[in-house]
Amino acid sequence: MKENKKAEVFLHRLAFEKHYAIRPNDELEFIGLDEELNQNKQIILTSDRFFINSGIQVFSNIVQKEPRPKSNSGLLKEYKGQTIADIFAHEQNLVVEEDGKTLLVTGCAHNGIINILEHFHTLKGRMPGYVIGGFHLSSRSGGNEDSEMIDRIGKYLMGTKAKFYTCHCTDVEPYKRLKAIMGDSIDYLSAGSEIEI
Repeated sequence: MKENKKAEVFLHRLAFEKHYAIRPNDELEFIGLDEELNQNKQIILTSDRFFINSGIQVFSNIVQKEPRPKSNSGLLKEYKGQTIADIFAHEQNLVVEEDGKTLLVTGCAHNGIINILEHFHTLKGRMPGYVIGGFHLSSRSGGNEDSEMIDRIGKYLMGTKAKFYTCHCTDVEPYKRLKAIMGDSIDYLSAGSEIEI
């Protein structure tokens, strides 16, 4: 917002809760948003399903059919004066639909990539054609996902018939394992990359 004084910023209404991470030395670090940002007129608070424009929407508050990633352990929020495990009700997923194509952007997928895709299917009655995002299979706070779960995720993702581009919080080793299962259905997306859909 320092760079652009006009752009609207869409945040879930729960994004301003107090969020923390337990670091390797057991220190509790505040990782939430600066509360002063809440007063900024560029911010538009959203709900669990919010339509930004024709063909552009965000959704959150994912129904948990599968366990959340193990790497979420150590990520907490404040609730009624207590510090509890974060359930990521505020984490938004972006859907862009244009020219018969559907792109889903998942961010870090703290709710679990399978849960997010299942929720998308519930909302849309189909799977997206393209998915970009991290899968949160690795974390300096909570450790890494086990190989069995990574394999299960890879098989599920293959069944969606979507093309996946994953990045940072998936981590390199879990990505290599997914790539071995998924082949051309998944690629790694790093900063500065450009893709054409």
